[in-house]
Amino acid sequence: MPHARWIAVGGAIALAAVAAPAGAEDGGRGVGYAAEGPAFDLPADMRVERQETHVALDSIRLVYVFHASTRRTVHFRFVLPAMPVDASPDAIGLDGTGEVTGLAADRRPLNYLDLSVRVNGAPLALSGRGRALHRGRDVTRQLLDAAVPLLYHLDEEAPWRRLPARTQAMLDADGLLVLDTADWSYQADFEWDQRFEPGDTRVEIRYVPVADYWSDINSAEFPEIAPGGPATRTYCIDDALRRAYFRHPAYELYTITHGAAAPAGRHGRAAHYRLVVDKGAAANMVAFCPAAARKTAPTTFEWSAADVTSDRPFGALFFIAPDR
Repeated sequence: MPHARWIAVGGAIALAAVAAPAGAEDGGRGVGYAAEGPAFDLPADMRVERQETHVALDSIRLVYVFHASTRRTVHFRFVLPAMPVDASPDAIGLDGTGEVTGLAADRRPLNYLDLSVRVNGAPLALSGRGRALHRGRDVTRQLLDAAVPLLYHLDEEAPWRRLPARTQAMLDADGLLVLDTADWSYQADFEWDQRFEPGDTRVEIRYVPVADYWSDINSAEFPEIAPGGPATRTYCIDDALRRAYFRHPAYELYTITHGAAAPAGRHGRAAHYRLVVDKGAAANMVAFCPAAARKTAPTTFEWSAADVTSDRPFGALFFIAPDR
């Protein structure tokens, strides 16, 4: 399969001096499905006192400690990646609980990455919207006006051929239905207005990332990992990791990417920043930037800095041992 969702929750927010994953930098592989956020714009009398990014193959946790000098309200937004809805190992669909329906998935978005937010330890109720996208074009209203559900239960038969003939013809003509398969993707984004009292407020965000599986690696020839190769540049791969990989080239490779959506300017800087990456098992390996990160436990690596601007994507390349 080309990708894997580790539901057990691309990624984190990277640093100004860190190489950012991109399709060109990954030798044409791209970065899979990356969530983006949180996006916010702080007023001049607020700051990010502390920021932490915790990255694992099956979980991403973002921690912010905001300091406000007066009572303030700040708007936050978090955008999930656009995912296929049909005929794909990555397809997302309804869960059968009835909480979200295909015809209401614009007003009641499906939380397919288990996004959660806590403020000072208390869970926050999220609201937002969902949309259908076809080759970059928003087709939500076109589908719903024709009574076409944006999503369906993947364990059930796809509903497209049960639609009226006129509706099917419209979908076919617009390229939205190809060989009885829905050709649009679904994307949800969530928003909230956060009230800040004077002093410090802790906001913690968690979600399940979608790991991009590098399935076509030839263990005898892996140019991306060579010195100067795109994976080496993007994930700061050193000679020691390269030698370890070629000693036992049976690892499965996955990338996790989180797209940054931080505010611009000085209000987007964190006075204290901490990055923690957990490779999951002692036999696994992980590569990411900055190369100065240090090992702090059998499976974890950390990097800390002061006065950091987090305005670029972050990615980690996981080498999963075959006995995982």
